[in-house]
Amino acid sequence: MFNKSKTSSTNPSNEITTGPGLEEGDVQEDAQPTAAPVAPQRNTMMDMISSTTSKPSILSEGFSFRGEISAKGAIHVEGSLNGQIQVDDLTIGSRGQVDGVVTCNSLHIKGKFSGTATCNELIVTSSASVDGHVVYQTLSVQKGASIKGELLLVK
Repeated sequence: MFNKSKTSSTNPSNEITTGPGLEEGDVQEDAQPTAAPVAPQRNTMMDMISSTTSKPSILSEGFSFRGEISAKGAIHVEGSLNGQIQVDDLTIGSRGQVDGVVTCNSLHIKGKFSGTATCNELIVTSSASVDGHVVYQTLSVQKGASIKGELLLVK
């Protein structure tokens, strides 16, 4: 059993252990922790790049770009983008405007799009305005969206 004379409330490192010369329940005052130390985790640059999902490049409100963009990953547009765009995912924010030729996997329109687009997934929200020709495989349109032009399903 516990021997009250050997316990100390002022020494929080006391552990109950068993071993040679100790019975179950005896307190060993100078016991060392039995857990193995944890080695610090090393994160190399490659580990950080491969373990995180890429964040979108952002074209901020008030910023205007005219030209050609070709990139892996995602672009989020709150400003104005005009030209030829080839990306994995394109999101046109509620204040964003894109005019041009777009090729992407996912096109999410909350703002204004005019031009031609080819994508696998097309999402048009209630605040969106689409004027042009869009070829898609899957489509989601919210009530209130303005669509002028042609949406073409390709299987």
